[in-house]
Amino acid sequence: MKPLLPLAIAAFTVLFGLPAHATAVYHYERAEGPARTLVVDAAGATVATLTDGARTAVFRGPTRTFDEPAATTATVTTRDRVLLAPRPWHAGGETDGDLRAWLANTLAGSAPDRGPDVLDIAMQYRRDTPDLVNANGIRYAGRAFFGPVVAGERITGSDFVDYLGVPWTYDDGVTQEPDPLHQDSLDCSGFLRMVFGYRSGYPVGRTPGPGVLPRTVSDFATAGPGTVVVPDTGTAPSTAQLATLLPGDVLLFDLDPEDGPLLDHSGLYLGLDSAGQPRFISSRKVHNAPTMGDRNGSSVLTGSGVFARVLREVRRL
Repeated sequence: MKPLLPLAIAAFTVLFGLPAHATAVYHYERAEGPARTLVVDAAGATVATLTDGARTAVFRGPTRTFDEPAATTATVTTRDRVLLAPRPWHAGGETDGDLRAWLANTLAGSAPDRGPDVLDIAMQYRRDTPDLVNANGIRYAGRAFFGPVVAGERITGSDFVDYLGVPWTYDDGVTQEPDPLHQDSLDCSGFLRMVFGYRSGYPVGRTPGPGVLPRTVSDFATAGPGTVVVPDTGTAPSTAQLATLLPGDVLLFDLDPEDGPLLDHSGLYLGLDSAGQPRFISSRKVHNAPTMGDRNGSSVLTGSGVFARVLREVRRL
């Protein structure tokens, strides 16, 4: 990583997982590749990373472990907590209105929503996960299928609306009705729209547009929001490029060679696993559910596995 570039004095005192009488002093440093702000504590540890042009931010929190024993022996143990800022970050965001208030509240452990973060939410759609139902009786989490079988083949086309089984009205006023054929299902981009959009509050679009989550993987690549961390050069990223990834990053793959260079599969980066390999979760046709497992292709971005070979672009939303 390039040397950190200290800003002018920009420290403030907040509470962060400490008793009410205790305080922690933070300062801000700038880093490049991609451009971002680091929140650093008095001991020199980075407690938050906020990337220019992205709303997803990574905070240090309690240690937790993600696993999927039925599909892999690997686990991901992390202190990273992925949260959504009210708008895209920029240099000096720590002094800017709602971004400043949101950052202070989050560091203080007093953010309005202390529920599951992006990574927790992503884990709630795998096989053998319990159903979660809201006060209106809508099942909003629990095992998701990839999609229905039509003419002997499992098809794409399952969005978050279909999983929920209720209509959704977009900002342009158009209401989308769920397709009963696709109920309880999420294809790979539908999974991202569920995790980041419906559950985390990122705007979802009916068509591609600024600041919204588009429907298809190819639209994520060409018109997706956020910051490109690894650009698509037609080949797999280098080890140095993979080292720039943060949990919560969106991964875009060229999984089907028959459609040319079109990017056609997406996933969500979790972090380094127990073997030191970069591991992700995605909703997959053959597995017929979101998985971080290794059946029908290892969920890692290094080595000779299919997903490592066909990763093309990484975005930080």
